[in-house]
Amino acid sequence: MPKLSQTAISILTLLNNIDELIVKSQDRENARDVMKALNVYAASKNFRLPQDKVDNFYAVLLDSRIYTLSSLLKDIAVDVTIIDTKKEISV
Repeated sequence: MPKLSQTAISILTLLNNIDELIVKSQDRENARDVMKALNVYAASKNFRLPQDKVDNFYAVLLDSRIYTLSSLLKDIAVDVTIIDTKKEISV
């Protein structure tokens, strides 16, 4: 298993928090706020997020089923892991 950077671990934690806000609390407004904070955090750490998927998350946040949103968040998490692993290899 590849070792992830602290930045990637923090981003994955925030993605998990977003998922719990949606699934357990059904609080999509706060989930959107956490995603915005995640974007700011990633930008401040020069970590490139899959912006097309993040934009898609915003676009479907209010209208989609919980499963769809969870799947999208998991897909973003996979991309974060891949990006971090490639970043570590190239360093």
